Amino acid sequence: MTFEDERLLRSRGRYLDDRAPAGCLQMAILRAPLAHAAITGLDVAAARAAPGVRLVLTGEDLARLGIGPLTCRGAIESSDGTPMIEPERPVLARGAVKHVGQPVAAVIAETLEAALDALEAIELELDERPVVVDPEAAAAPDAPPVWEQAPGNRAFDWQIGNRAETEAAFAGAAHRVALTVRHPRIAIAPIETRGALATFDADADAAGGRWTLWTPSQGVVSLRSAMAACLGVATGRVRVITEDVGGSFAVKIWPYPEQVLALVAARETGRPVKWVASRMEAMLADAMGRGRVDRAELALDAEGRFLGFRIDALADMGAFLNTAAPGIVTKGAVRVFGHCYRIPGLHYRVQGLFTNAVPTDAYRGAAKPETVSTLERLIDVAAARLGLDRVELRRRNLVRPADLPYPTAMGETYDGGDFPAMLERVLLAADWGGFEGRRAGSRARGRLRGAGLGLHLHATGGSTAERSEVRALPDGTVRVRSGSQDSGQGHRRALAVVAADTLGIPVERIRVEQGDSDWLEIGGGTGGSNLLAVAGNTVHRAALQMVDRMKASAGLLLEAAAPDIEYGAGSFRIVGTDRALSLAEVAAGWEALDAAQRESEPEAGCLGQLDFAGIHTTFPNGAYVAEVEVDPETGQVRLDRFTGVDDLGRVFDEASAQGQVQGGIAQEAGEVLTESLRYDPESGQLLSGSLLDYALPRADDLPAFDLAFAPTPSPNSLIGAKGVGELPSIGAPGPILNAVLHALSERGIEHLDPPLTPEKVWRALQGTEG
Repeated sequence: MTFEDERLLRSRGRYLDDRAPAGCLQMAILRAPLAHAAITGLDVAAARAAPGVRLVLTGEDLARLGIGPLTCRGAIESSDGTPMIEPERPVLARGAVKHVGQPVAAVIAETLEAALDALEAIELELDERPVVVDPEAAAAPDAPPVWEQAPGNRAFDWQIGNRAETEAAFAGAAHRVALTVRHPRIAIAPIETRGALATFDADADAAGGRWTLWTPSQGVVSLRSAMAACLGVATGRVRVITEDVGGSFAVKIWPYPEQVLALVAARETGRPVKWVASRMEAMLADAMGRGRVDRAELALDAEGRFLGFRIDALADMGAFLNTAAPGIVTKGAVRVFGHCYRIPGLHYRVQGLFTNAVPTDAYRGAAKPETVSTLERLIDVAAARLGLDRVELRRRNLVRPADLPYPTAMGETYDGGDFPAMLERVLLAADWGGFEGRRAGSRARGRLRGAGLGLHLHATGGSTAERSEVRALPDGTVRVRSGSQDSGQGHRRALAVVAADTLGIPVERIRVEQGDSDWLEIGGGTGGSNLLAVAGNTVHRAALQMVDRMKASAGLLLEAAAPDIEYGAGSFRIVGTDRALSLAEVAAGWEALDAAQRESEPEAGCLGQLDFAGIHTTFPNGAYVAEVEVDPETGQVRLDRFTGVDDLGRVFDEASAQGQVQGGIAQEAGEVLTESLRYDPESGQLLSGSLLDYALPRADDLPAFDLAFAPTPSPNSLIGAKGVGELPSIGAPGPILNAVLHALSERGIEHLDPPLTPEKVWRALQGTEG
């Protein structure tokens, strides 16, 4: 049981919706009912006069109040050197709406019911325009423009890799295999929806008051900066607090219009203002994941060795560039391009395309699941077309331990791992050799059976803007503060174990605090599986710094020189004597000194505080095998077996790590088999905008997972850890997709795009039979 489990299981968690301050007003949002239209009229007079309404905000009101737009923080250039096209993204629409669900007005009232009733009184007049909701359609020469300033609907056209070498590899290849894989948009759908609670204290800051925003997030410091920028104030006038978070998977990293609106409304009304998304609002307005079309090719020599791999991708950006989207759909995938294979020629091009849809951004894995699964699918297709064994084809192309450190054509250098050993271990654990016997049993029941495998790799990192603080307290506990943010992964336990291990004390004596921008000025938050790679290493260093400073403090209290003080297992001792003080005694003694004494000892104290330094990238990796059964009469796919081996480096909390791997596999099973956000191509209306229409995987859709860890050390990590959060999401799609299509290959079906729903599979089977 982790630190969090007992508190949460006893209903002692504190989520945003648990906060209900006295006098709190409720906010509701009027959202665009059309995907593309000019606003020809917006009359809110009746809403302002409605019972219980205290404020109505429109785009014109925000302009009058000096509220700025939301901006992208990941600017990139196209290959020709021109900057990306970033249309202004207003907090509330002005002049036009560009996607269904775009915020147009906000009503703040005494109750949510009163706010919702007042929304009905708003008169919104729209002049509808043509829409485009698919990246392939958006790239067509005759596509309707989403933005006049973006010819061809292109936000950017970016590429990386050794293009000349790759082209030469394809030109001289004995075999070239091409495949287009369409990765649909995905609803991120954490169990807790987004929300915001804002207050404004007019007397808290001499410059004109101070805001506090409570919101579920993956990092409060970056949100504080974004909110301050929209408000047009110094960051010190905004405080952001995140308490418990019911899942995120990246969707809560970003700033959203509703958070800005709550802050503005709190100042204008002088009262707390709260908004919590309904599930339907979340489906309609949250940043969405994936949404990419991969036009991919693999070049091989006569012996089946990989010579080149390239993707020419169309990335669906939605109507606006979200906070990190341009970098996510390009550079995020670059880091694992080619993943575990020796491929000398690598080239990747991405055209970012505007569509009349909600903006996309990172979702667990951040463009890496698409890239890795596309290559794994392409390898299976190549093996089938060339008559090669798909295991042997992978085996002969893997990066080997003797190749490490292995530099890729994309500029990454793999630091460790044994990919061939991972492959052999997972094949043994999955009983790959016994597949034909299991397939015979499936055939006897009238079912098709398939097995799929794949290898995977992640390059951890995310933001390195981390400041960690470790402080010994007089009560015998040690407080750890970090700019990272737990959103359900068990961060507190992991950081506590790091600190306890470094200090040689029981983990129960560590108290981990996150989620308040007033505690630490620097914190990039959690993302890129960076907790242990960045925050864990920084906590380790800060704990060592605290010990060094406390040796000076203990020497002062024991009347000995600091070099004569040794530390171990929570105590400071004069070398060669029995004179010792515990962590608690040194902390209490230091606090008892007057300020002048403390100031005279700048090298002493009970606090270690450091910013991240060093190499933040590690390369966790693994291999997975999936087996499925397909009912040809209905098209129903059943994931029957799933076996995995992952190299996470040192595992600090096995229960949390297992949970992370299981959860990632479950999410990707949904992505491959059932999930897809679909817009109507004519109207731009979202067709799968509720959990009645959008099929998340359920417990009975999944088998018991057979999972194991096979750690190897990373020279880039002081604590030996590599990271886990996104690894299973990167690794699971390829094997599951390959397993289904291996089963369908008996009927002559080579490829289907995910999701492989019963209807899609059944229709494909009907086509092969008729």
